[in-house]
Amino acid sequence: MTTATPTPPDLALPTLADLLGCGADDLRPLLPQLVSAWTAADGTGVIALRRTPRADLEVLGGAHPGPRQAQVALTLLRAASASGTLLSAYADDALLPGEALRRLGWRQAGQFTDWRGSLPTPDAPIPEGVRILPLAAVPDRTVRRQAQATYADRLGHTLVGDAVLIPGAHGSDDTVGHVALDASGQGVGVCRAWLDGDTLTIGSPGVHPALRHTTLRHALLRATCDAARERGARHLIMQAWGDTPAETQADATLGLTAATVTPIHLSR
Repeated sequence: MTTATPTPPDLALPTLADLLGCGADDLRPLLPQLVSAWTAADGTGVIALRRTPRADLEVLGGAHPGPRQAQVALTLLRAASASGTLLSAYADDALLPGEALRRLGWRQAGQFTDWRGSLPTPDAPIPEGVRILPLAAVPDRTVRRQAQATYADRLGHTLVGDAVLIPGAHGSDDTVGHVALDASGQGVGVCRAWLDGDTLTIGSPGVHPALRHTTLRHALLRATCDAARERGARHLIMQAWGDTPAETQADATLGLTAATVTPIHLSR
């Protein structure tokens, strides 16, 4: 019978890296966000709990594929759930099968969707009182921080530091990406962009909760796609974390294909 052993996150890194197929040094920047970890005594799995911008802690890791995967995952998840803290996890059959999460009473509360297809041209007017500008035209870090914070309550999004606020962070193209400002100049939406040849890659646009009932989300998408098209882009990859069912339904009208859909579950 597999048992779960509490393990300091720094000592769990090599096992977690092996499970995820990366190097321990690749995960080391996450250490300040990891609060606890458990390893399977027989080396068949490991999970760590990661701080998020919300009340939940995100489960990283899982169990190696095989006939005992679900049982090992259940053992690790039960250990992590013992404190009663709200947890979130991706139902990934390679790590944490949805069957194991459902057996523990977890419920699907969101999903990750990898949308792909031709650049769309959604008919989405800009809401009254809002301006959409290229990110390159808004270097102010306070405004960029406000815009980036529109993702904070969305399930699946992780903590980010000021490094992502720097123009061109992580290779993004601020002449293609866009930001939305309200009448007071506050950042109320953002769409970061990466251009590689004829392919535009974005995260689904972030929008302030007070404006999510408007067309701002697709207006940001339209502005970013139009800018990319002028640079020769023809194809879109849009990675969406934690979108609502209504947002997913709206995106399904853009002519894109959901290449990957991974449910995100909450422990209660």
